[in-house]
Amino acid sequence: MGLRDDEWQLIRLKLGREPTKAERAIFESHWSEHCSYKSTRSWLKLLPTKAPWVLRGPGLDAPLIKITDRLLVTFKIESHNHPSAIDPYNGAATGVGGIIRDILTVRAKPVALLVNLHFGPLDDQHARWIARNVVRGISDYGNRVGVPVVGGDTIFDQSFTRNPIVLATCVGVVEEEAVPKGDIAPGDFLLVAGSYTDRSGLGGSAFASKGLSGESEEDLGAVQVADPLMGKLIIDLVQEARGCVKYIKDLGGGGLATAAVELAEQTGLGLELDLDNVHLADPTMEPAEILASETQERMVFVVDAKGLECLKRLADKLDVPISVVGRFTEAPGVMVRWKGQKVAEIPPELYRAPDVRWPMRENKRSGTLEIPFVPIEKTAELVLSSPNVADKAIIYTQFDSTVGVRTVFRPGEADAAVVKLFEEGNIGVAIKGESNPRYSYLDPYLGAINSFVKAYRNVASVGAKPLAAVDSINVGNPEKPDRYWQFVESVRGVADAARSLGVPVVGGKVSLYNEDEEGNPIRPVVAVVILGKLDDIAHARRAIWHDGDVVRILGTTRPELGGSEYLWRVFGVVEGEPPIVDFRQELQLAELLPSLAPKVHGIHDVGLGGVLVALAKMARASGVGAEIDLCKIPATDARLDYLAYSESNGRVLIAAEEDADVPGVPLGRVWGDKLVVKCGENVLFAIKLERLSELMSLKL
Repeated sequence: MGLRDDEWQLIRLKLGREPTKAERAIFESHWSEHCSYKSTRSWLKLLPTKAPWVLRGPGLDAPLIKITDRLLVTFKIESHNHPSAIDPYNGAATGVGGIIRDILTVRAKPVALLVNLHFGPLDDQHARWIARNVVRGISDYGNRVGVPVVGGDTIFDQSFTRNPIVLATCVGVVEEEAVPKGDIAPGDFLLVAGSYTDRSGLGGSAFASKGLSGESEEDLGAVQVADPLMGKLIIDLVQEARGCVKYIKDLGGGGLATAAVELAEQTGLGLELDLDNVHLADPTMEPAEILASETQERMVFVVDAKGLECLKRLADKLDVPISVVGRFTEAPGVMVRWKGQKVAEIPPELYRAPDVRWPMRENKRSGTLEIPFVPIEKTAELVLSSPNVADKAIIYTQFDSTVGVRTVFRPGEADAAVVKLFEEGNIGVAIKGESNPRYSYLDPYLGAINSFVKAYRNVASVGAKPLAAVDSINVGNPEKPDRYWQFVESVRGVADAARSLGVPVVGGKVSLYNEDEEGNPIRPVVAVVILGKLDDIAHARRAIWHDGDVVRILGTTRPELGGSEYLWRVFGVVEGEPPIVDFRQELQLAELLPSLAPKVHGIHDVGLGGVLVALAKMARASGVGAEIDLCKIPATDARLDYLAYSESNGRVLIAAEEDADVPGVPLGRVWGDKLVVKCGENVLFAIKLERLSELMSLKL
């Protein structure tokens, strides 16, 4: 499963024999694309990862970002696409559980979750079934473990009908002194804590390393089963284990097989496992199954003799099953025993799967575009009623967004989520994830850059300074040259944006083989999540306005409708060039907005759907209308559809009192119960707030 003939030949050559059944399980898990990154890791080295505030970048389970002299923040993104395609409830729930456990590896307290979801059109029965159950899975897990879902985004496109993209990000906070030191030495013990190991999730990593097929229902056993109650106990165990443990690791993709090999590789030490000691739900399980099982709600801990007694006492107090399954040795290599017999031995030269570079073929679909003009009054409601620009309250109200009382803005209130860090006065963090599959479909390089700058601008729009990024690149089968080219171009785009904006990429996830049973790939999803710092959350700004405010715009509008929501809704096509990016302009804007935040009532990025959608969202959220002169917008082309719907970068709307000392071109005034859009004295479009609210409400 998942390995090629030449890889098996290499394994036989290095072992000098045929691999045992247990060894096959180790290689099938650990050398799978999902765990090894064999097709992608050489390209991921292009990403800039360092900054003075980054104490730990990518490579381990969770990065560390210095926020104050004593406080660190960590955040990580995870995809759970294949499991969500065949069991959307458990697929989504276990994705949330897995990303929380990644954060726990540095003993951080999980304080926020973000979900970026990609579904097929809701008029498709199967796509609706997936969407409803994914949302239910996230809700049930997050709500029960007590970690708030504070934001995210949901995108609908027909390419995700059978293959949804389900991304979860978790943010955690920890004192620097509380992070496990990682000073593993010979003689230290390896423990497994959490749920009893069973056959759920068996072969999950190999399953995630191939495309969906007509027989995918047979892979239900490869989908892990969520247990949020045990997940909560593990959170408590980790929080109380300060001083007990040297190292913590999630027992997720690849199971004990991957965890053991990765620990041996990281430490340079040997590791001996005794599988008899693993607490099992089914005593008939064989060594290969125990090694490859991806049973959820399990973590591994490394302790010395003193720490062993400490951790056992805590586990007993919290009623968390725990077992000593291994010990580190001086001689390198991983050795596995079962009932006193050696069943596997992995030498260091076989820790890593060999790099794979697939052939590439450019498949850029962008190009010049001739768009006939259609009057605004004939297109406005069509664009405003799009599921992609609609208010997603039907989704986010199912999540507990305020548990833990750190949440400053509820989902939908601002351009980015804001979470208070009680540990340091009024300091907070802002976080936002963005992707645009249509842009990436047309030009994966530009699409990735757009995802990055959009998230960057959204974080700045609430008044925060962007500090770090994590990314998730999701494409089809890398063995097909055009799909592999999409991946490589996406990495190049993320790398260039990160370098140009001075925001390091401290972690990420790659998901390949996202294709349906007929071989149709998804539109590429390059999701970028940016984390920023607010020195004072009192200055954070929502995307709203007040009665009597003047609405101003910063930035220039260009005739950029390629891949736009307008083009899809009005003409039903995905064509043209994605918007260009001026990094200097984005840097200037990100520096300016935090200083403007204390002087204004609201800030809102102009993005998907253009100025008209941004205005409609502010009016709907504020409960007050406005009268706006579209023709006052600074633009390189004054055609009305460009002014209304262009998705040009580098633009924000600002709402402030008339005499506020803020820059920007005034477009109109906030008042009344209608949104009125004019050009001079000519009314182009007018809509009552009641109708606007109805139009922009998603129905799931």
